[in-house]
Amino acid sequence: MSQPRLVLLNGMPGAGKSTLARRYRDDHPGVLCADADDLRTAIGGVPADHDEATQRLVLALAAAHLASGYDVVVPQLVVSPEHLARFEEVALDAGAELVEVVLHGGVVDSRVPDAAVEHLVEYAHGLADLLVHRPGTHRLATRHGDVDAAYGALVDLLDPDLPA
Repeated sequence: MSQPRLVLLNGMPGAGKSTLARRYRDDHPGVLCADADDLRTAIGGVPADHDEATQRLVLALAAAHLASGYDVVVPQLVVSPEHLARFEEVALDAGAELVEVVLHGGVVDSRVPDAAVEHLVEYAHGLADLLVHRPGTHRLATRHGDVDAAYGALVDLLDPDLPA
C-alpha cells in the first residue's frame, strides 16, 4: 500500500473546494472527504459557535482514516500558520504526506453574505501570506462554471501516473 495523503484544498469561498473534494472522493474509492461545513451542521445550535469543535472533528476523522492507510481530502479555508500546523501534525503522526493545494478563482457562486465581505479581505491577505511562506504549496486556477476543467487539473496534480 502506498503512503496515504492528507490533501488540503484551500481557497476563498466559491473557489470550488467542497465541489472538487466531493467529486474526487466519488471517483476514488476509499477516499474520505472531511468537510467542516458538513460536520458543523451536525452539531446543534448556531453553527458559527462550533468552529473549534468542528476543527477537532475534521482532524480526528482525518487521523483515523489516514491511520487506516487511506487518503483524506479536506476542503477548507486555512489562513493561519497555527491552523496549518495542526494538519501537518496529523499527517506526520499518521505517516502521511500533506499535499497543499490552493484554488485561485471561482468555480461556484460564492455564498458569502455581505456582512462577511470585510473578513474576506483579511482571509485573502492571510492566504497570500501563506503562499509566500510555503513554496511547496500547489496552485490551481479555477474559472467560474468550469468544474470539469478544475477537476481535471486537480486529478492531474494528485494522480499524475494515471492515464487521462
